[in-house]
Amino acid sequence: MLQLRLDESTPLPLYRQLYNQLRTQILDGRLASGSRLPSTRTLAGQLGVARVTVKQAYEQLIAEGYVTSRPGAGTYVIESLPAPLPREEPFRPHLSPWGQRVARVGSRRRTGQRTLPADFIDFGFGRSFPHIFPYDVWRRLLARYLSTDDVMLSRYGSVAGFEPLRAAIASYLRRWRGVRCAPEQVVIVNGVQQALDILARLLLRRGDSVLVENPGYTDAYALFRVHGANLVPLPVDDHGFPVEAIPPELEARVAFVTPANQFPRGGAMPLARRLALLRWAQEQEALVLEDDYDGALRYAERPLAALQGLDQRGHVLYLGSFSKVLFPALRLGYVVLPQALLKPFIQAKGIVDRGAPTLTQAAVADFITEGHFDRHLRRLRRVYGRRRRILAGALQNELPCAVTFSAEPAGLHIMLNLPADYDEAKIVRDAATAGVGVYRGATYHLQPDPPPSILLGFSGLNEQQLREGVRRLASVLC
Repeated sequence: MLQLRLDESTPLPLYRQLYNQLRTQILDGRLASGSRLPSTRTLAGQLGVARVTVKQAYEQLIAEGYVTSRPGAGTYVIESLPAPLPREEPFRPHLSPWGQRVARVGSRRRTGQRTLPADFIDFGFGRSFPHIFPYDVWRRLLARYLSTDDVMLSRYGSVAGFEPLRAAIASYLRRWRGVRCAPEQVVIVNGVQQALDILARLLLRRGDSVLVENPGYTDAYALFRVHGANLVPLPVDDHGFPVEAIPPELEARVAFVTPANQFPRGGAMPLARRLALLRWAQEQEALVLEDDYDGALRYAERPLAALQGLDQRGHVLYLGSFSKVLFPALRLGYVVLPQALLKPFIQAKGIVDRGAPTLTQAAVADFITEGHFDRHLRRLRRVYGRRRRILAGALQNELPCAVTFSAEPAGLHIMLNLPADYDEAKIVRDAATAGVGVYRGATYHLQPDPPPSILLGFSGLNEQQLREGVRRLASVLC
């Protein structure tokens, strides 16, 4: 008698459970080739199920070639079934050299939402404040295309991106960021990380040197490493990337910088350094990847003009994203390319990606062209600017003077530089015990045993939480 057990409490249909168990017994040899299965009536009676349940399971097995039905004789396991496969350890594929570098280098990954006590104050950074974004407007823009544009939804979009969105981004960048570009130079990507991956494939050979900031955006650094690059980190200061510290003998193909608001330390690159970096790129025939991290989120005055706007010869590639200014789940970014790289980049993107969702791009294009984006940015600067001022004021009032941080009025977090004798990991653990979540700065450094620091985001907390969170942190630090 067959050993079968069906469970009506599970969501899997009974016929599917029966099919799965019979298929398993056929494949592992418990039901031998050529053996006869019970009739549908008999097996249904043994299992206490409707006959149609057994019939559906048999029909599926017949359709997939495990059994055959002989009119007037019954249902049989096929005669030609190969010998059962041996039961061994799961197969572990041999990784390519690139895959081995991925496994070795890894990357800092963001985990899902933690389950925290109701009164826990989490200074997580890079989060959007849900009450600020105009979701009613967003839903209306999406509905516009869902209800009227069947042609758009039934076709693949352009690999380079939805043309009205490229034009809208180009106009915004010219007005607000001082970027010199035409719409055709803007390519839509699924976030900055995808743009960096494609650029690394196009530009880097194994062993090439890449200049990077330290501390800095380590997800990008992990990507450069798996493409075989040799990272050359330079320690940043209050004015960002120290161009004057570039070794004169170094032959680097690429420099990766965040000039508008250095990530994660804070600080903007002054004009003298920007011009020096462009001069270095021209002399070295190198490229500068400008990640405009939080560039639009500057609170004391208009956003600083982009480094790319100073470039006259096509040495700067400008990278931007909507994750911080709209919402992270959007997964839309853009890259502004010099003409010489435009065709190779689009061709490479077409090989690895068919393009971002057209529906989403169309809604974002309308969000920009109808003025919603500018209004939303003004509101973000007002609300987030106040939150940063409250956090900075609380830190100055509550924490010891030995703790310092950038005064740059920009971004969505503050990096606290701690005294050298502070134990960064212990502070994070003790803060969590006190009901406040802060984040280690060591994650963003490339050297071992970096100076201690912690990061505090303010975009996801209200004013009362910011003050109370600093008070709790002060009980740990002081």
